[in-house]
Amino acid sequence: MKLLVFDSHPVQYRVPIWKEIDSLKPESLHVVYASDCSVKGYADKEFSESFAWDIPMLSGYRYTILNTENGEPLSGWNSLGGKGVRGAIKKFKPDALMLTGLNYRFDWVVFFYAQILRIPIWLRCETQDYAFKRSKLVSLYRYLVYFLFYKGIDRFFFIGELNKEHYLNHGVKASKLLPARYATVNQYLGVDEDEKKQIQSEMRTAAGIDPDKLVIGFSGKFIEKKNPQLLFLMLEYLPAHLLSKIHLYLLGSGQLESELKDMASVAFNKYGVKTTFTGFVNQSKIGDHYLAMDVVVLPSRQSGETWGLVANEGMQAGCGVIVSNVVGCQADFGKWERFKVFKQGDEKDLASCVTQLAVNPKKFDWAASELQESYSISAIAKTIVSEMSKF
Repeated sequence: MKLLVFDSHPVQYRVPIWKEIDSLKPESLHVVYASDCSVKGYADKEFSESFAWDIPMLSGYRYTILNTENGEPLSGWNSLGGKGVRGAIKKFKPDALMLTGLNYRFDWVVFFYAQILRIPIWLRCETQDYAFKRSKLVSLYRYLVYFLFYKGIDRFFFIGELNKEHYLNHGVKASKLLPARYATVNQYLGVDEDEKKQIQSEMRTAAGIDPDKLVIGFSGKFIEKKNPQLLFLMLEYLPAHLLSKIHLYLLGSGQLESELKDMASVAFNKYGVKTTFTGFVNQSKIGDHYLAMDVVVLPSRQSGETWGLVANEGMQAGCGVIVSNVVGCQADFGKWERFKVFKQGDEKDLASCVTQLAVNPKKFDWAASELQESYSISAIAKTIVSEMSKF
């Protein structure tokens, strides 16, 4: 069976899936990219950085790059066109096509040609119904578009519980749904606890963090959607004995950096709480920073946080994780041992969650088995390969 995947660009958390599928079922998969901007490098306005991911993105599997950019890639629906799509389909003669999103004209052109050529379409994307606030009129229009569009899809690989619920709510039969839950590469497989503790110690020493501190971290873009300011606002509600132990660790960059540094200065003067700013960190180095943290916080607003992959990364490093109740992955992880959910924008509730997690020390493998079983690159690839084997 030949599966032809159409993807906007090489994405650091999808490329490992293609590599794993190729290793399980050699030469059965080919990926067609609209753009290779993530490899060549591009300006990310939200990170306030120009960069290219520093991990191998175009090796270990077969691919084609169509270069369909129209202006600045990834900047809007029309920024990736459909030129070359029909030719790619005719050249590779797939038994099925897979789409990874519906965000660009490129994706809809693929859908259109697949319908004309009567090729089965598979879909794995992160759409859910609670990521944004919508008016009733917009919600109705959105419902009708998805309801009609999904009539043309043959298999749906859901990335989590809210994604699954979305499909069911829009008329998709349960028999068409298969689990391929969101995952990140586990950089700590094969690394024993002593090694992790050594890396943790080295990272904290380099950052000037005292060994007895409780390190509360944030990882991501410094933008309003992510709401990193809430880490400073919640300090007021921590009990005094815990406040004296807190060290904040902000991993990332973005438009709010100046404001956050001002808030960090106030936090030090008012509470004696120090803050480490790492700046932008590329993919190959990010794992060690998670090992430096005890707790990872994702305090996002209801502005499109469909999943929240930093939760996966944090748990793989043994961190406790706290997310707001509008972060998509809370529906999957919310009842796990060291995973807490707070009401969005509520710094007092966030402080309560931090206080609860502070009771127990960091446990590096607390979520390891559950993540490996269902939320791993291997689990995703096996599900897709299993479906491929039915052809």
